Amino acid sequence: MNNSYSPSIRFLRNTLVLATAFATLGVMTLPGLASASTPSTTAVTSITVGANPFFVAVSPDGSSVWVTNLNSGTVSRIATSNNTVTPITVGAVPQFVAVSPDGLSVWVTNNGAGTVSRIATSDNTVTSITVGSGPYNIAVSPDGSSVWVTNYGGGSGTTVSRINTTTNVVTS
Repeated sequence: MNNSYSPSIRFLRNTLVLATAFATLGVMTLPGLASASTPSTTAVTSITVGANPFFVAVSPDGSSVWVTNLNSGTVSRIATSNNTVTPITVGAVPQFVAVSPDGLSVWVTNNGAGTVSRIATSDNTVTSITVGSGPYNIAVSPDGSSVWVTNYGGGSGTTVSRINTTTNVVTS
């Protein structure tokens, strides 16, 4: 299955953030609710990120946007104050990204590596955690104590990994 051309859409206040397959991030303002017959959007900017951007997450305070780049093994951190892009190297084929409720960690599934990368938002350091084969989607628990990862690959069956965020250890 090739999801490389499926755009990822996220909202930041009254702003739409759209990741496309062509190394750009589209940002549009949404001035208000518009009816389907009279769309009311305005393009704000396009931001160049890594190869084949796939998924977008926004920090709880709205200061950073995180974009996974499938073909470059990176995550782009975008400062929303000035659209500065900082590439961060993670594992092979990064797909989904989630931000912890406190905004201190960003979690990335690396489908091609069988790992999850934990990025410390204070200094962008990366910790790699081995999970099941083909990690795909990811979610952080509301209290931030666990990260849940779906693993679907490698003929080993479909599993779910639970990571303890205090120890970075897979607990189930």
